[in-house]
Amino acid sequence: MPYRDKLDAASGTGKLITVRRYLDPVAAQMDSTLLSANGIESHVFEAASYNPMLSGAAGGTQLQVREGDLQRVERLLEVHPGESASNDDEEAAGVRCPRCELPYCFHERLRLEGSSAATALSILAAPLMLFLPRRWHCHKCGHVWDDPKEGPAAMTKLEEGDPRPVFRLRRAHSGMGLFLGLLAGFCGAILVAAALPRGAGGELAFAVLLGAPFVGWAVGHWWQYDLCSEPGCRTALTSDRSECPRCGGAIAGVVRSADEHHAAAADFRRELSALRAADRAREGEKKKRRKNRPAGAAG
Repeated sequence: MPYRDKLDAASGTGKLITVRRYLDPVAAQMDSTLLSANGIESHVFEAASYNPMLSGAAGGTQLQVREGDLQRVERLLEVHPGESASNDDEEAAGVRCPRCELPYCFHERLRLEGSSAATALSILAAPLMLFLPRRWHCHKCGHVWDDPKEGPAAMTKLEEGDPRPVFRLRRAHSGMGLFLGLLAGFCGAILVAAALPRGAGGELAFAVLLGAPFVGWAVGHWWQYDLCSEPGCRTALTSDRSECPRCGGAIAGVVRSADEHHAAAADFRRELSALRAADRAREGEKKKRRKNRPAGAAG
């Protein structure tokens, strides 16, 4: 019906659709918080929250919104995929991380987070943690330090026309390989035990049961692939790519974990800024020598 089409196009209405996929659930929650602050209903769906190793194979963490909000959501998230649409990272005052230069820093005691095992350990060790000193923790790159003045006053800025760095986030299919190895080892052990005599068959079946998961893990660990490290992008990158086809970032290297992206980007900015300063210093020296050169001297 025509009125139904108009209803689905209205803000806050329509079916839920996936607008972003993430490997890092924290990035999905940050974008969801950004949308909520702008009055947009959003939902974070983790297909394999019970097993982080299978999250990527199951489609990762999904950010879902109503169909009628799609255009507003795209406008808010396209400023910097996975980051706040404001310029808080560049303009916010206060303590900044000396490693990644971002202001997401908190003076707190040791925190154990990530896996369920770490969460359980933090609960058991909570009484002991009360006696630990408070330190500065960066919630972006994980850096820990003591002096609040150690970080920069502002983020090192790129000049107009400079490339925005992203990195190859190198991943492996280790978890999937282990899972398939366990499955293959279990099935293979049953077939071997049934096909061979009891004594020899039992020993070989045991060897298959133990060896197949290791082989599966090794194959999965060897079978690596690259994703864009920009939070919220995570586009697959082929080996011939020099920039991300989705977010347009210039590929500047390889990182092994999502947290390394922010520190590596800061290193890139600092290195580029130092090169520019050195070039300006050399140009200044050349101008000074030309100015002080006696009239009529050979060039």
